Amino acid sequence: MKMVTYQKLYNILREKILKKEYVPGTRLPTERELCDEYGVSRITVRHALMLLQEQDFIERMQGRGTYVRAVKPKKIAIKDFSYSKSMKQEMPGAIRKLLSNEVVIPPADVMTALNLLQNEECLFLERLDILEGEFLSFDQVYIPLEFTQSITEELLTRIDFLSCWEKGEAIKGSFVRETIEAVEADAIIVQRLKVPLRSPILMSTEILFDRDERPLAVFISKYRFDKFKLVSSYPCEDQY
Repeated sequence: MKMVTYQKLYNILREKILKKEYVPGTRLPTERELCDEYGVSRITVRHALMLLQEQDFIERMQGRGTYVRAVKPKKIAIKDFSYSKSMKQEMPGAIRKLLSNEVVIPPADVMTALNLLQNEECLFLERLDILEGEFLSFDQVYIPLEFTQSITEELLTRIDFLSCWEKGEAIKGSFVRETIEAVEADAIIVQRLKVPLRSPILMSTEILFDRDERPLAVFISKYRFDKFKLVSSYPCEDQY
């Protein structure tokens, strides 16, 4: 069998758990058996099992083996507001689909946030993140045209778009002004994420600035509440 990476093996085992091929309480094959079945090294198997354990799909018991847990998988933790890094760590099999890529005159609030002139155009993007056919989140992005010279469709579908885009444009974000709020799913969100109308959604609006406080982009992201949670750390001075 063709060699597979630990991320692919993780996705294979995860799918079998979700499809109840491995029901809760089932003992998984041993590391050696998984190595033989999928033609991978033991370190690949261990990395895949570590991801499954971090997601609470399995429980590893010393001397007894590895078992499928009866609890639901935990939500994806967006750690310290780093979506791409968190997705890479927790949902490495996710893909990004480009829905829109056009030049538009943005809404008034976005125009103000980007310091654009009246009726000045910018690039508008809309992307949908999917894992094994399940819709997780989507974002709407507004970028001034002066920062779009290196953008390609391939770049737009990368989960690590931000770092690649900054490198291509020779720019560097210095800080982000972010607003997070709970909203109800409207018709667009229902269509994108396949959730019930008025169901709770986590919405993040981020304005990216460089060190000269020049706005570089606006990101408006909508996350399914049942799939994500925000986790952050910060100094405790003056917090309580």
